Amino acid sequence: MPRVRDSESVPPLDDESTSDSDTDSLFDDEADSGTDTDLDSLLAEEYSDDDDDLYDDEVRHPPEHYRANAANLDVQRLRQRRYSPKTQAQLDRVKEHHEQYCTFQSWDPAKCYDGTSPQFIHGFLSWVCDQRRGKGGRRRPGIKYASSLETFWKCYLIVYKIETGRKLDPMIQVNGQDVVKIVAVEKNLDFTKRPSATMYAEDLAEFARVLLATTEMTFDIGWLRIQLVLFCQLAGITGNRPEALVELRYRHLKLTLIRDPDGGGRPRLFVELTPEFTKGFLGSKDVNEFKIPEIIYDPTLVLSPHVFLLGMLFKARAFKSPSIDCPERLYSLKVLKGLNEQPLPLRDEMNDEFIFCEAVREAQGVRIARELQLSSGSVRYRMKVGGEITGFGQVLKPYNLRDGSAKGLNESPDVSDSLQNKILQHASIGTFLKHYLNDINVDLQGVYRRLDTQKDLMRFACSMSRSIDPRRPRKLTPEQTASVNDLPYIVKLHNRVKDLSNAPVGARKDDRLQKAIKRLYNEKQRKRRELLKDIKERYKTEQPVKDSERQLSGMVVDEDTRDALVGADMSPEQLGLIDAILTLPGKSPEQELQRRITAINAVTLYCGVEEGAPSRHVQRGPPGTVVRSPVQAAEPDAALHQAISSIKTEKRPKVCFVCIGNPHLTMRERVAPYSNPGSLSRHFRRYHVSKLQVGQFIDCMDCGVRLETRKELLIHAERFHGTVSRVPAERLIV
Repeated sequence: MPRVRDSESVPPLDDESTSDSDTDSLFDDEADSGTDTDLDSLLAEEYSDDDDDLYDDEVRHPPEHYRANAANLDVQRLRQRRYSPKTQAQLDRVKEHHEQYCTFQSWDPAKCYDGTSPQFIHGFLSWVCDQRRGKGGRRRPGIKYASSLETFWKCYLIVYKIETGRKLDPMIQVNGQDVVKIVAVEKNLDFTKRPSATMYAEDLAEFARVLLATTEMTFDIGWLRIQLVLFCQLAGITGNRPEALVELRYRHLKLTLIRDPDGGGRPRLFVELTPEFTKGFLGSKDVNEFKIPEIIYDPTLVLSPHVFLLGMLFKARAFKSPSIDCPERLYSLKVLKGLNEQPLPLRDEMNDEFIFCEAVREAQGVRIARELQLSSGSVRYRMKVGGEITGFGQVLKPYNLRDGSAKGLNESPDVSDSLQNKILQHASIGTFLKHYLNDINVDLQGVYRRLDTQKDLMRFACSMSRSIDPRRPRKLTPEQTASVNDLPYIVKLHNRVKDLSNAPVGARKDDRLQKAIKRLYNEKQRKRRELLKDIKERYKTEQPVKDSERQLSGMVVDEDTRDALVGADMSPEQLGLIDAILTLPGKSPEQELQRRITAINAVTLYCGVEEGAPSRHVQRGPPGTVVRSPVQAAEPDAALHQAISSIKTEKRPKVCFVCIGNPHLTMRERVAPYSNPGSLSRHFRRYHVSKLQVGQFIDCMDCGVRLETRKELLIHAERFHGTVSRVPAERLIV
């Protein structure tokens, strides 16, 4: 139906509005006489070439330009842009396997596509399953699950379509599915589904508590620990993929104070995120804007992204208004009368910087490099290790948080299927049913017997917290590690290295020596991993029996094993962070506000703390002895004074004079002595001399001297602080 025009733009056509005189004047030749010349001149000016300067702001190319663009288009790029970089890398890997197999058979890879048959598919997939070496001869586990082989087959079908421009014959595709099953049986692949787990909010709270308190896993700087907790919080709330979260920049972040419609006295702080980099098969998808309101009287601040995000923003001095430099001033702001919101813009120069970033170690200390994106692989590794420290029985992955978010959306009566698909970027609800609904978390007995269902119990039974056991072995003991050296194959490799150890540098024998050393190291690492895996499997099957027998015999003391998660070696800054985050909600609005302000200030302070290596946190002594750190043995001021005195008076001190002057290190790291002067020299070369680049400097806080070159640093360290280096100077000075 055509849209009706506005009545004001169309003049009425009644007799009263249009007179006869007006109509006559419209068609009167005399009225237009004398204007023909003016009209011709106007038309001539309109089509003249003298007005090209009026179009200087427009891009005007000749026809040849567009013909060249059409001729230079690479058609192969069109199909590649349909897939994400991660998927495209997997397709390239399948194509590389196809080319390697054809080369192995002395066939032309291009012609093999045309001759694809069930026999070819059987030979190709069998060869793929037998591969145990990757690039550079590196050992790889290979395909272990039948589902992985099916995925490889699906990727091959896509590669075939890309390379040939057509789909594989339908009959051969059907036969290929049968070949996949035959090869899986022949290679003894596992037909069970890969184990998966769901991380609910309760699991995340326990994981975040351990992550904040543990000293078994340390970070170069506290910022990295804080941002990992924030990453997990946002992954659980928004359900985004890890690749989308690590791409977040400060321009995707918006903070706003919004008036409480219920008439609350203080406006509510909203964090609004707009992830732009989502999974983009067949083009980019609609951008979701997630609005996260602040929860007043939050039961636990461990799950509050506002506390951790604001702590990071104040550390980075991110607010555009210079007066907003602390949480006290932020929470003193109100929404003006007549308005419903108060935007809190961030500095424009931070728009392209990453929220989740890397940290770079320099000669003077660790720098937060917001221009460098945090890799998703780093997040996966940290979450895996943190999950092991927590005691989860499953391997913790970022997608466990997405699974928990998806199930929470599906169970919520406030979220429809359409909204769930939009949040999770799914085409239909079938994706959730196939890939996310992997367990039944309903009390079927209660439903069948029409009793009250035990929802909380069933939710806990399907959560990751159910499997928490801090006693579960996470790494080998020194005795178990040394036992690998007695294996026959390791002894044989060790003897080979010993026989080649006298090879001259640069000779052919020296090359064989380096390969033998590398192989010995890799085999030791592989045997240690196999031993640890075997120990975990035996613990899984034997420990429940031992616990049951001990309980029935009365030999076990029931104690809270979670205390093992928190070490007694935490720094004062880390203890302050834990105390501020784990506080209970306040009884009044003023107390709750002060609770949040204290937590944000603790996060801001800890973001700049350099944690150091975990090996220096625990000083080991003979069995049965208790070794106390200098900070525990004396007051911090006294320990610092003693350390400063040692670098002035001792001929060969054991304390680093550069670390003493670094205020971002914890007091324990600043005054920690090394076992001998040689260990101090290795630390000095590795963390200070080698990190000093052109344009950087190190300030000696004790002497008040700025050292700008490696030569100046080495001379000053040996002459005034007794720290020497046994490495030739030409290898250190550049």
